[in-house]
Amino acid sequence: MSENEMRDDLRNESDWIFALEQALERMESRSDATHTLLQTFMARFGEIPAAPSPKHIRRPSSRHSDTLAPASTASWKKLSLKPSAPSDFNGDRSKGKAFLTSCRTYIRLCPEAFEDEIQQVVWVMSYMKDGRAGRWAARQFKTEVIEGMLPFQEWIDFEEAFRKEFTPLNEEVDAVNILETTAYHQGRKSVDDYLDRFRDLIHDSGYTDPKTIVVKFRRGLDRRISNALAGMTSGRPSDTDPEAWFRLAVQMDQNRAADEAFYATQRAAPSAPIPSRSGLLSLPRPSPPTRFAHTTPSPGNPVPMDIDAMRRAKPLSNACRRCGATGHWAKDCHLRFDVRHMDTDELQTLLENMLAAKDVAPLEPSVEEDNEPVAHEKDFVSRSG
Repeated sequence: MSENEMRDDLRNESDWIFALEQALERMESRSDATHTLLQTFMARFGEIPAAPSPKHIRRPSSRHSDTLAPASTASWKKLSLKPSAPSDFNGDRSKGKAFLTSCRTYIRLCPEAFEDEIQQVVWVMSYMKDGRAGRWAARQFKTEVIEGMLPFQEWIDFEEAFRKEFTPLNEEVDAVNILETTAYHQGRKSVDDYLDRFRDLIHDSGYTDPKTIVVKFRRGLDRRISNALAGMTSGRPSDTDPEAWFRLAVQMDQNRAADEAFYATQRAAPSAPIPSRSGLLSLPRPSPPTRFAHTTPSPGNPVPMDIDAMRRAKPLSNACRRCGATGHWAKDCHLRFDVRHMDTDELQTLLENMLAAKDVAPLEPSVEEDNEPVAHEKDFVSRSG
């Protein structure tokens, strides 16, 4: 056997040994997990005390300031909680904080479901399936294949990387800019909704001065509620106590809503039934509709324009309006020159034309007419002669 062949055999044997070691470690981890779950299940029914395996006890890291603290076994035995799993995450920065909070809540309520923090990280990454989150998780698993381990060995490392990738980059600057504008004002929202949004902005902006918080809160609050709180003669909250302002604003808004609901019920209450002669209660008679209530026209109460439109919509008759016969119009009737069948306008026009024709005189009189004496001259000559 050559030296190269011996090296190949040794390399193959080392690969097989390494693969067997990995398979054995996986089987041991599964066995340990099954043993832990069995102990927890039996402890829940009071048979044996549940004790975590020494292998799973991790020493707290010196820089582990934000590590998830597991809930005590006693509290888990009492509650037997079944928290809902987080929703799938696609990498949207606006939803990153909510997704991380959901994962932290589940891990805190079910600590016995995870052997160590690496399993917690892998479990969270299993819900990062689509979009930027899916591609980011795929890169981390690819790094594990190449280097033999995940880039995150502790939860704090994973959370720090997650916040950089999937939470708003400049939360503090954005929150400060919003608080300097009117975008956060209450408007038509309730005080509860306005207060939730305001608390988030204050937390993200990093404001800690109580007077600044009170001024910002009052500036965005509804003017009526803000003036009522500021004008209180007694019990007015201090300008250094934001929580007191929050409580009184919510209480005043609830009182206002209750007052509006009370008067709205009075306006909508039906009139009382009227007792009849027989002693039975009868419902009040509905008031007659207004004569000319044209805001809601009906077939029995149309608007005047509807009446005119109905009249104009009647089909025209084919009979002559002058003689009553059919087959021709009044302008073509043979009686159109008969004064007995003319209307007033036609008679007036006819008279005006006749008078105008009578007043017209000839422009150049004839010679005979100029030489012939008029009648009164003849009479004068005959009398004198």
